[in-house]
Amino acid sequence: MKKRICVLGNCVAHRLQKMLAANMALTERFLPVDTPFIHEVARQEDGKAQLERLAALALSCDIILTQPLFNFGPCNTEQLRSRLSPGQKLLTFSAPDFKAYFPDICVLSCKTNLRFTPILDRDSRIIFACHVKGISIFDVEQIYLNHPMFEKKAMLAGLATSLERYAKREQGVDIPTGDYVARYCTTRRLFFSELHPTDEILALLRNRTLEALGLPPLSEDSPLEVESFGFNRWPVITRSSNMFRFPGQEYYILAGVRLSIEDVAMAYYNFYQFHPHIVEANLALAEGVLD
Repeated sequence: MKKRICVLGNCVAHRLQKMLAANMALTERFLPVDTPFIHEVARQEDGKAQLERLAALALSCDIILTQPLFNFGPCNTEQLRSRLSPGQKLLTFSAPDFKAYFPDICVLSCKTNLRFTPILDRDSRIIFACHVKGISIFDVEQIYLNHPMFEKKAMLAGLATSLERYAKREQGVDIPTGDYVARYCTTRRLFFSELHPTDEILALLRNRTLEALGLPPLSEDSPLEVESFGFNRWPVITRSSNMFRFPGQEYYILAGVRLSIEDVAMAYYNFYQFHPHIVEANLALAEGVLD
């Protein structure tokens, strides 16, 4: 009888689940059990009950693969671990989070009572500060491209902080990726945005997971079995730091379409103008950005 296996987590976990289900060597020995994005489960009206059902589903499996989870009640990693039966196994894998390429990314609070959906779920402190300070939309792109956030001293400090945070998040993790990120992040772009790694990292995670399950990894040139995160790409500005040995990207890619920083800034400006309560609640994030 095949052993049941499931994957818990969010977008990276979902990609890993699909990659494993497409692996013939794995499906000969294991029966993959589909699970939803855990944040979507938690947001449901009966989220607590749904999380308990998801935990029960996971505990019906012989092997649980999970991102380290802390705020999801019965699905929290340590709670699941404490409920394992003899013979069951729980393995944790890396939850990639790398901000070094994107020092301007921030999350604005109070995004409620929205008149329409924002262009992205995260914001740029530079663009937000330009709006707060009344900067003309036509000046935003040059301010962005030449901002001190992207100078070498600031980028080096951001890289050190990001790698330190990555290492802390991976303490005790069974299937890491942080060692690879630390080794190659300045020579190859490894993230499309802070939470969305490139295909290279997804393939690494897949292969290390296969090895942890006693299965052979795929070759480096094997195509990725799932949709890439590359349909959305945040800019990476390298012109001022000369720190990264890969081409910079001075534009956004959204839904596969290339957009200038000015175009995206215009969309952000429009969102802020129609949602002044969000601007008011986040004024502190604009402080000092344009000084």
